[in-house]
Amino acid sequence: MAEYTPLMLDEDVDTKRIEKRSRPRLVFCGLSITMLTVLLSLAIHIDVLFGPPVHQQTLLGAKNVETHFENVTPSPNLLQGHEIMRKNRFKFPQMVFPALFIRVSAEEPNKFYRPSSSVVLSQTDSMIYRWKTKSNWPTCYLTGWVSPRAELSAGNKSYSARGDMTAIQVWLVEATRSPNLDLSKSGVSWNTKPHRISLLGTLNFTSHADQEGRSYLDGQELKPPTPRFPCLGQTEITVELAFGDDCVGCRLQFEQVFSMPPLGFELMQLA
Repeated sequence: MAEYTPLMLDEDVDTKRIEKRSRPRLVFCGLSITMLTVLLSLAIHIDVLFGPPVHQQTLLGAKNVETHFENVTPSPNLLQGHEIMRKNRFKFPQMVFPALFIRVSAEEPNKFYRPSSSVVLSQTDSMIYRWKTKSNWPTCYLTGWVSPRAELSAGNKSYSARGDMTAIQVWLVEATRSPNLDLSKSGVSWNTKPHRISLLGTLNFTSHADQEGRSYLDGQELKPPTPRFPCLGQTEITVELAFGDDCVGCRLQFEQVFSMPPLGFELMQLA
């Protein structure tokens, strides 16, 4: 029986010819890539065998690597902002020294104290502070400012502290509503001290440099328990500083003097 054998079309013939021609090219490309890979591997192997040991190679340290990168400031527009403020003669936020501060003691409830540079806080001693400010900024806050020990020593300043100094209570007192009350002349005793109105917040009387190194304190002046209050324009505020009842044995004593470096309780204008 005769078999039927289909004949190839012209197009099929051309395709077969192209395939036969392209095979040597593919083989050549494959061999070239293989040889290139072998040569690169050989070069790396020779470099490892005959090159300097790894421990003798000069490696960039952290500081050297750092110099190869552009320094980026956390607040790139801060200097420009300061320059604009100077150009337009804006007033920068200021630290305000207290107008007066007076000690009162529960151990001597009838003893009248007058303003002095002495600051004493304990379970039986508290301090009445008054600040006056004329601020271009809408908000102020109270803070405990403790300069580094070395700076305090150079400025002939020191303080003694015992117990927890991170939560000194700040009470708003009724004398704030009676600014004509002249505590500097009449003095004040434990029995005659202004009545507390409300707890304004708490202060942290630890090294200012140490506080800056603690991330959880970042921006503490913007949030509780920092004592903040509106102070745009002429403002007068009187507070009582005291330890809480749970701060058993706590005591703080120092001299607050208007000189550098700062040491004491201050009013800060908040930009």
